[in-house]
Amino acid sequence: MSLETAVGGLALIVLFGLAVVAMRVQTAESAVDEAARSAARAASLARDGNAAAAAAEPRARAVLAEQGLTCTSLDVAVDAADFAKPLGETGYVVATVTCEVPLGDLAIPGFGGTKTTSAQFRSPIDRYGARR
Repeated sequence: MSLETAVGGLALIVLFGLAVVAMRVQTAESAVDEAARSAARAASLARDGNAAAAAAEPRARAVLAEQGLTCTSLDVAVDAADFAKPLGETGYVVATVTCEVPLGDLAIPGFGGTKTTSAQFRSPIDRYGARR
């Protein structure tokens, strides 16, 4: 009976650990998605491509900090080529946020390392706004 209890208890601990890891990954994916949306929106409000790239990264970092997510590595890439389009043409800014989420701080035996999660969002540029 005690062997069965030990095996059952170990199985419950493993399942609990998997649930905690899954929750961390899901929460991280949600936070990175929100950071990409916010970064793209901030970039689309800029007046040119350089300003768009400069606005996106701080906004993504701020959103991740608000969500309580710490990335071991964070990359914010902005495609702002559509700022070169003439006024009246629809253009978009695309922000891609990639974050390596640490799993080692969960204190679950056998789990460690990082999980890379990425999200992309496209936000429209004002068709008739000032562009340089």
